[in-house]
Amino acid sequence: MVNTIIHFMVHNQVFTLFICMALGFAIGDYKIGGRFSIGATVATLVVTLIVGQIGAFPRDEMLGTIFFGAFMFSVGYRIGPQMMTSLKIFGSRILIISVFWLVAAFLISWGLFVVFHIGPGVASGIIAGSLTQSSTVASSLRTIGSLPVSNAVRSTYEAQLPVAYALTYVFGTLGVIIFLRDIAPKLLGIKIDTRGPLMARKYHFHAKNPNPTWRRTYCLNDDSPLVGKTIGGFNKWSHYRLIALVAFHGDEMTDHLEYKLQPGDLITVIGYAIHFDRMHGIKGITEVLTPTKAPRERKFVLGKDFKPTQLAHLRQHGVFINIQDPDTGNEQLFNQLSPGDVISLTGNTSRTSAILKKMGRLHTSALAINYSLFSLGIAGASLLGILGLKLNGIPLQLGNGVAALLMGLALSTWISRHRDHDSIPPTVTAFFQNLGLTLFVGTVGLQSAQAFTGAIKSLGIGVLFIGAVIAIAPHLLTLLFGRYVLHMEPLALIGGLTGSGTCAAVMTEIADQAGSEGGAYFAAALTPAYIMGNVGITLLGPIFVALLA
Repeated sequence: MVNTIIHFMVHNQVFTLFICMALGFAIGDYKIGGRFSIGATVATLVVTLIVGQIGAFPRDEMLGTIFFGAFMFSVGYRIGPQMMTSLKIFGSRILIISVFWLVAAFLISWGLFVVFHIGPGVASGIIAGSLTQSSTVASSLRTIGSLPVSNAVRSTYEAQLPVAYALTYVFGTLGVIIFLRDIAPKLLGIKIDTRGPLMARKYHFHAKNPNPTWRRTYCLNDDSPLVGKTIGGFNKWSHYRLIALVAFHGDEMTDHLEYKLQPGDLITVIGYAIHFDRMHGIKGITEVLTPTKAPRERKFVLGKDFKPTQLAHLRQHGVFINIQDPDTGNEQLFNQLSPGDVISLTGNTSRTSAILKKMGRLHTSALAINYSLFSLGIAGASLLGILGLKLNGIPLQLGNGVAALLMGLALSTWISRHRDHDSIPPTVTAFFQNLGLTLFVGTVGLQSAQAFTGAIKSLGIGVLFIGAVIAIAPHLLTLLFGRYVLHMEPLALIGGLTGSGTCAAVMTEIADQAGSEGGAYFAAALTPAYIMGNVGITLLGPIFVALLA
């Protein structure tokens, strides 16, 4: 019976892989001491290393590569539009900090690897784990595969890498959280919970404002003064501050401006919340639930021929205009709107189609998925990843991961300037971020599991010490450099360190401490550094494989 189950699991790798991932996501979400969790990626790796002891699993190269590329593309796509904004605020010092951090990490690691005679498999695993950059696993494995060594030596390196990664990842996360969240603020003389809001106010960061519009539906009684008014007449009566979108007479819905309201009709009204006081003084109306088929708000991108006077024509034709930017939540004024800005329209826009064509274009639905854009990004990354050079006679390519990140950055920047085109919703990119890397690491774990026991015995306790030094030392040196040489603002400096180290757990911890507004300032500081860190650390693994081979 047991042999039958083992045979089934080994020869049905997709089933086994996803069962391991299910366990990994469940274990990874558990918070140790109520504060810290190891995450789904590391948890899945541990599970696959254990489950993989039952037999020899071949690694599915194509499956892992595709999902790893999707993961890196999604990372780039999500953070791309923020980068230029961040650079305008913080200038080149954030990039300088990132470069300094990467150079420090490289030199410290190289010195330790040479002194302790660390081989390429262990070295790349330590880099991936202590610097918490799981994509380094993929880039390093690719370079190991091109080494001019025997299959036995190559298999040893491939087995050592995930073990070293798993051993050093926990301190690489937990140790960096303690340093950046608790120790660094003390060294810089600040408290994150007070510094965050202070800097947010200085640079005008704020939490996204809620939608200021209300949508209410009223039933008209016989004695209502609205009975006999037309829909257009109601809009004039409110000076177009409230717009009657539609009236319901029985099962029939109408939005004709000439329709006269009758007793028993339902009228759906939209406007800014502050203007609904006008409705409170009207007798003979009863508020009811708004029918589901009432018109919905749609985003609209203003074009180069936009003129503020066109908005008045829209309102006169029964279209409500919400000029609060639906993407950022920023309040806007009619005379401050410019081409490229986004507003929201609610109502029958077919009556004003000629005006709308002159004004701009309807924004795509937030749920629309641009499959072509996503597929183009992955295909382009595969092509771009071929580029590279030789180090010590070993091909060192840009790699699918870094290339996918760069493609994501480029395409998201382009789509942010052409917001009338379908984009990729954040829910989709978040899905591929969470699933893609975990699936790739799972395939590595199953393949390497048979050599796990031998590899962990050969590594010894020294790996933990080396990983701890590599995890903390670059942050400490860069903190001193940023504070006393570049004279950076302390919270922005911590943001630069967090982004350079690409530690997601630290981002969450400090952003929560900084509050909603301070968290936005902190996120802006870490974004350029996060991009640099993703690229740099992903390349560090292959570089050490080539240098130490």
